[in-house]
Amino acid sequence: MVTKTLSHYQLKASVSFLSRLDKDWEGLIKKVGACHLKLSSELSPYESLLKTIAYQQLNIKAAENIFQRFLAQFNGRFPKAHELLEVDSSLIRESGFSQTKTETLYRIAEAAINKIIPEENEIIHLSDNEIIKRLSSIKGVGIWTAQMILIFNLGRLDVLPTHDLGVQKGYQALKKLGTLPKPRELLLIGEIWKPYRTIATWYLWRSN
Repeated sequence: MVTKTLSHYQLKASVSFLSRLDKDWEGLIKKVGACHLKLSSELSPYESLLKTIAYQQLNIKAAENIFQRFLAQFNGRFPKAHELLEVDSSLIRESGFSQTKTETLYRIAEAAINKIIPEENEIIHLSDNEIIKRLSSIKGVGIWTAQMILIFNLGRLDVLPTHDLGVQKGYQALKKLGTLPKPRELLLIGEIWKPYRTIATWYLWRSN
């Protein structure tokens, strides 16, 4: 897999901005070090969705094993949408996907055929909100999954997944809170992290 990173200028500017917010952020960034967010930008939005579904609520090693078994059914490559729809669900489940996730994979394939999922030459011109609206309209995808596409596939700099448990725990650790912040609280708090909320998210994932 070919991966890309954000530009040196983007990373330097974002880290400098976050470091100046307060002593907590400054300390976190010193502890974690330089941001090295990697982008899987060679994948199409459709392919990224298939992969992201595999990684939902699973540890990385288990998800990778399941996804590789899934790809093996298509000679190690991502299936075209029509190819995926032609495969019996029992074969997909043999890869390790649950029935719910299998149904979601089918819906993603249908959404690709029906142009609900933007193609590469279209998605780069859409706003974050437009992308989230279209992708999360697919049952089983949801806002969090769409946000992961924005971060890891498109490299959008100002994404804050407020429902992400890692982000919530990260902010709790950062500010030494007794309870997890609620998504609505994080959304308000994160206003001061603009326009680098993606980079703030990356550091919060590593703060606990």
